[in-house]
Amino acid sequence: MNPDAVLLAIEECLLKRKLTPAERIVLGQTWNKQTYDQMAKQSGYGDAHLKDTGYKLWRAISQALGQRVTKKSLLFVLREYLKTVSIPSTPATTSTTSPALSKQLGASSIQPLYPSGPLPPGSPLYIKRLPSEDLAHSEIQLPGGFLRIKAPRKMGKTSLVFRLIQSAHQYSYQTVHLDLQTVDQDIFSSIDTFLKWFCTQTSRALNLPPKLDDYWDASMGHKVSSELYYQEYLLENRKTPIVLIIGAAERLIEHPKVAQDFFPLLRSWHEKARWNFLWRNLRIVIVHSTEIYVPLKINQSPFNIGQAIKLPRFTADQVAELVARYGLEQRNNTLGKALLDLVGGHPYLVNVFLYHLVTQPTALTSLLKTASTPSGIYGTHLRNYLALLRVEQNLATAFKQVISSEDGVELDAVTMYRLESLGLITVKGCQAVPSCEVYRTYFQQQLSF
Repeated sequence: MNPDAVLLAIEECLLKRKLTPAERIVLGQTWNKQTYDQMAKQSGYGDAHLKDTGYKLWRAISQALGQRVTKKSLLFVLREYLKTVSIPSTPATTSTTSPALSKQLGASSIQPLYPSGPLPPGSPLYIKRLPSEDLAHSEIQLPGGFLRIKAPRKMGKTSLVFRLIQSAHQYSYQTVHLDLQTVDQDIFSSIDTFLKWFCTQTSRALNLPPKLDDYWDASMGHKVSSELYYQEYLLENRKTPIVLIIGAAERLIEHPKVAQDFFPLLRSWHEKARWNFLWRNLRIVIVHSTEIYVPLKINQSPFNIGQAIKLPRFTADQVAELVARYGLEQRNNTLGKALLDLVGGHPYLVNVFLYHLVTQPTALTSLLKTASTPSGIYGTHLRNYLALLRVEQNLATAFKQVISSEDGVELDAVTMYRLESLGLITVKGCQAVPSCEVYRTYFQQQLSF
């Protein structure tokens, strides 16, 4: 069984939740018998962060199975478990694949992988979105560069981050990838706790022993202590730049006291690069799903400096290019237009559609007809949203207003950002509209209260 089938089975049958990008790397590469050091070199995450992710993941799997699971015993335990469950539709069960795509994927692979996570560097199915991506790659090469990447969930942010990490390594830069969605809630309890975690994780990602006691002085303040730690321990005598990537930055919205201290700190570090050569070696990347609504003075916010890119949906030409890469050249025009009408060029939804069209003997008209139904190809994806909306009644009520309007509706800022970060809406001016017709049709049927 290939790793993608295992990941899907773990998500849908065992843990019953989506794995984070770091968890997917740890689980998938453990299945491929890689060490944490090998995983770190390929992904850009620090090996300490991956070890911590693995420890928590083995604990979660142990609790779900009712028996102790470790990295060493994982393969045996999972093989035994997978014999007892019905495996969801995965690449392992596919029967037909376009010869053109097989050629692109290489002789070692005979079918595309189910699009359930970030695309690794080198994937033939990765579509570049220019000029946004070129701007991103250029920014991390600038002394003191500051890059902001914004896009809703499943729009390709992590796939782009993996490519930025690859580029950074080609320039012999070091990388630190801190994904805030993997951080325990207690870490956000205070700015002191958060900054100590932040500096510790940075040290480990750079293969340096944490030395907080040597630099932390409560009498100077936590922000000054963290700045001294970065400057005198992490940046001093460093010959190559560090690319610091902070993923899921929107999570700090839930902790405004921490955000109000941390975000201005990042801006001040960027500004120091103008006159302090040490700080020129720090290039900062902030990745977030939506606008960051934190009350900050205009000269303190990091969201009005540096290079900002917003990953767009696929254009008609990009959809047509992806159709061709799946080996469906003869359908470029009609299929591309149909997908734009159906899912609005959403990268994940487009890939799921093409994957099913290539790997299953299903007629195009059938896929289009059932796409918005509970039994369609987006069924699991849509049910996950539905389960969340049934818990979050305020979000459900607001979203029902959106899908009931042809012209869009105005929502309060917090509701707007939450629905946008989920990817359910697109904001046009001050109006919220459904992200695509699949969402509108499905939720008009399901949100009947």
